[in-house]
Amino acid sequence: MPVIELDYRELCELSGINKAPEWFIDTIPSLGASFEGAEGDTLRFEFFPNRPDHYSVEGVARTLRYYTGSEVKEYVVSPSDKTVIVEDAVKKIRPFIACAIARGVHIDERALKSLIGLQEKLHLTVGRRRKKVAIGLHDISAVKFPVVYYADDGKSTKFKPLGSDTLMTPSEVMEKTEKGREFGWIVGNGPFPMLKDEKGDVLSMPPIINGTMTALSEGTRDIFIDVTGTDFNVCSGVLNILCAAVADRGGRLESINIRNKESTITTPEIVSSKILVDLKLLNSLIGVKLSDKEAIELLRKMGHTASLNGKRLEVHPPFFRMDIMHPVDIVEDAAIALGFANLGHSLPVFQTIGKRLNSTLLKERVAELMVGYGFTQVITFMLSGTAIEFDRMRLERGAAVRLQNPVTEDRDILRTSLLPGMLLLFEANRHNELPQKMFEIGDVHSPEKKGMVAAASAHSKASFAEIKSLAEALKRDMASTLKFSVSSDPRFIEGRQMEMLDEKGRVGIFGELHPEVITNFNLATPIVAIEFELDRFAKLR
Repeated sequence: MPVIELDYRELCELSGINKAPEWFIDTIPSLGASFEGAEGDTLRFEFFPNRPDHYSVEGVARTLRYYTGSEVKEYVVSPSDKTVIVEDAVKKIRPFIACAIARGVHIDERALKSLIGLQEKLHLTVGRRRKKVAIGLHDISAVKFPVVYYADDGKSTKFKPLGSDTLMTPSEVMEKTEKGREFGWIVGNGPFPMLKDEKGDVLSMPPIINGTMTALSEGTRDIFIDVTGTDFNVCSGVLNILCAAVADRGGRLESINIRNKESTITTPEIVSSKILVDLKLLNSLIGVKLSDKEAIELLRKMGHTASLNGKRLEVHPPFFRMDIMHPVDIVEDAAIALGFANLGHSLPVFQTIGKRLNSTLLKERVAELMVGYGFTQVITFMLSGTAIEFDRMRLERGAAVRLQNPVTEDRDILRTSLLPGMLLLFEANRHNELPQKMFEIGDVHSPEKKGMVAAASAHSKASFAEIKSLAEALKRDMASTLKFSVSSDPRFIEGRQMEMLDEKGRVGIFGELHPEVITNFNLATPIVAIEFELDRFAKLR
């Protein structure tokens, strides 16, 4: 969860609450945060991820104003004739953009630091490290509209990226700048999303970096905000959070017309949604007996506009609340406003006694047996790689759960077997003395999820007889009824392997690993291994 640093004096100024730091330290956690410490005038809070509007001092101050009785502020967006033109080619790369203008913003050192901090916190959380959403903040005095959102081939345009005095092409930005190397994986090798104005000057290269030409500075009064991404609703929600923040700094909001070949839309959209909440549901979930007037007042303390509509409450959440999706979210806000400490105490209506699941007891029994057989339990990574799971194991590439955006090529799927991870452990410990014996109990995805048990033994005299005796011991001690049969699995040596069968088919396999598999993991020691589905191997008795 993000940790936000709040300047105490600025918090007092923006909230209009002149109380000692201790009051803020006691009050803010009740709104969904934990106090992480203080240093001088800086208070540090870790905020819950469901409230991205709290990722800046402006948002926290706003919530405190409402919480302490101030009227809910009405935000106004004035129409403008400014346009952003979206070209067709960019829709295939990063299709959505939402924009706004804020004029007359009071930008000093503290305000600039807060806005940049909010931008980065939104990038990291809601934006999924800029993959889903990226934000550009620009000094509008350097921009001549209309602005064009287009796709560049990486060589046609040159601009000075933020923090540099050198003209670069987008391809050079990817190679030579820190941000290009850090976020280049999002757009790959091009084409690259770009924003330029009517003069042809580049504003930004989302989601990588802004241009120097429109950089904010102390004294900036008018700001152009762009939010690009892969989900328009998220882009619009992030834009609304930014608009509320700059409006709380004195900014006057203006709209932007977003135009493509098919249509024109206007952003930001600060029209609040409508949610109907049954008062009985609210009281039932919280465990209180509130009247409609009391519930409306509690919701007002959280920034909502509410009224009675028949037998239900008609609630209009603030336009910057991305987390409100369901009547239960409204009920939660009412509980927060009431204070969890004020809900009272009562015993549960139903008395229940917790106990471990049978599957857990079965895992514990297997683990106990394996330790008794002289094996050490290990836990390997759930993420694996196609080459590790298939190529190194002498298997044809098959079905697997694949990651959409793997950080590295060797971690692009969920593991399909426990054995490759254990062989990687043997590889990492190949310089340690033998014998090495290990086992693991865990899930695999092939692509369906299965609970598996695997064990392996590495030493110079490892043989089929050793691993078969382990399989027989497990079968005996777990009272299993499985049958053993000759098998032909490319991971194991032909003639030195067997499979375990039930009435539905193969449950597991054991034998001597093939020499090619062993050398594929840079090992030279004979290894025997077993792997089977736990819940089909035996039932808890």
